Amino acid sequence: MAQVYQPPKQSRLGQLIDAAVILILVFLALFIPLEMELAGAEKGDWLPGNYAVEQTADGGVVLKNDSGLIKTIAADGTVTFENLTWEALQQNEVMQAQWSKLGYDLQAAAEAITKRYDYSFDWLWLILTLAAIGGYFLFLVRQSDKEYREVIAEKFGNRS
Repeated sequence: MAQVYQPPKQSRLGQLIDAAVILILVFLALFIPLEMELAGAEKGDWLPGNYAVEQTADGGVVLKNDSGLIKTIAADGTVTFENLTWEALQQNEVMQAQWSKLGYDLQAAAEAITKRYDYSFDWLWLILTLAAIGGYFLFLVRQSDKEYREVIAEKFGNRS
């Protein structure tokens, strides 16, 4: 009869070190993208309807839409609006009431409405990410197969 397999024992200190290393790696995986400002989508300026973008002489940006709304972003980042109405923002009465419930006035709502997330992506980085995930999966399957064969050989002997 074959001998019962007894996996190697790990000490409490070894388990504690393993847990600490995993915790540190998870923290770093979450913190490094934040520190490098890679987390989250970038917000871009936008106006409802058709709009045009113009650069100003002082380095600012002016956005004008077809309903007369003008958004000016100065070089120092200050935002001003001209001809600002709920209708120019394409907000109906129900939407206006919801903005009011959230504590936004017209100016604050306009700043939130006209800042949109940019969800564009780069195909090259998508392919590289998929290749990295596929490579890791291939590595994982091969390592698991190798370790599985070692356990089977240890338990039942090498039959080849």
